[in-house]
Amino acid sequence: MERDVLLAADVRALEDDALFAAAYASASVERKLKTDRYRFRGDKYSSLGAELLLRHALAGLGIREFAISYGEAGKPYLAGRDDVFFSLSHSGCYVLCAVSDREIGADIETVRSVDLKIARRFFCAGEYEHIAAQETEDARRELFFRDWTLKESFLKATGLGLRLPLNQFEIIRNDEISVVQSVDERSFSFREYDGVPGCKCAVCTAGAPFAAELQTVDIRVCLK
Repeated sequence: MERDVLLAADVRALEDDALFAAAYASASVERKLKTDRYRFRGDKYSSLGAELLLRHALAGLGIREFAISYGEAGKPYLAGRDDVFFSLSHSGCYVLCAVSDREIGADIETVRSVDLKIARRFFCAGEYEHIAAQETEDARRELFFRDWTLKESFLKATGLGLRLPLNQFEIIRNDEISVVQSVDERSFSFREYDGVPGCKCAVCTAGAPFAAELQTVDIRVCLK
């Protein structure tokens, strides 16, 4: 059974105190502890919203009871299951949840002003040169965040996370997006999405390309 699902939600509805209280009450103990550690309210909304979105996605697949365990690099998994994988991300007021039947990584980033010295320092030379060659600041910014989400999605899919420096693998753009890397013998597929206002989204899967279209969800629906 193919289990590709990709959901995004705006968490600003949780600014309502009653909705926030309901979301907090419904959260797992671990999620409550994580939410409590955040100082800013916006981060608390994103933390609760991520779990709400995950529960909503899994419920759509008939999975209503689950526990989460973690790999060596901290990547979360569904405990006791090797047929369903997920990845969560948030940026600004949006959260993103991807679910698949194979290893997956998903990332969302708000497109904003950026100093290209970051790309020169942390990206591969070819990636930086491609960004710097764009004719306008807007084009450079767009490409920077496209590459950033693709690289982050690959880190998550491998399970290595920030243990792998961003300049140790290179995103290649031809007819299809691919990656040049020597850290994982599996093949990886990429897909980009533009369905979240002001954001770039990317999904990386081990093996076959991710099949799901991006769906936006009202976070309040996830509380029902």
